[in-house]
Amino acid sequence: MARPRSFEPNDVLDAARDLFWSRGYERTSLDDITRATGVNKPSLFAAFGDKASLFHAVLDRYHEMLLAHARRALGDGSAREAVRAWLMGFLPACSGEAGRRGCLSANAGVAPADEGVADRVAAYNAAVEGLLRRALERGRKAGEFGSDFDARGAARAILAAQIGLMILARQQPTPAETKAAVGRVLSILDQA
Repeated sequence: MARPRSFEPNDVLDAARDLFWSRGYERTSLDDITRATGVNKPSLFAAFGDKASLFHAVLDRYHEMLLAHARRALGDGSAREAVRAWLMGFLPACSGEAGRRGCLSANAGVAPADEGVADRVAAYNAAVEGLLRRALERGRKAGEFGSDFDARGAARAILAAQIGLMILARQQPTPAETKAAVGRVLSILDQA
């Protein structure tokens, strides 16, 4: 009879996320993860598989958290305000000391550890772009933008800018610099 798990899987994923995020995939060993979580290797393998599978589970959990934020921010109301709130929600994470780690997804997307990582980052980016596009189309229908407004192109540009902000976060810009950059990104919507 198998023994019941003596650890909370989400706690392990969160601890592994912090290691992968601060050290990178390649520089994080299973020994590092077992030390940080207190879970031995056989239990890690039984619960998550190998290191790559564990990283995939970490990314999936991280992406779901970010998508929940995007769904809340972009779900209804003024498209301009929704996009502004969504982008401004990243301000604390992409400036100053807090930005030092950058974004786990953006970091992973720059140099994916394997095809599974690249596929996950691409799927996440497509989901966010879809949420942005739907919000912008809602704004066009509500008369916030002209009838010829390119919601698809604007959504792609805003997503590209947000990913860029998260990559630049590693340079620890000031909150004022990041806020100014967000303002410039939002000017895309003023040209509609």
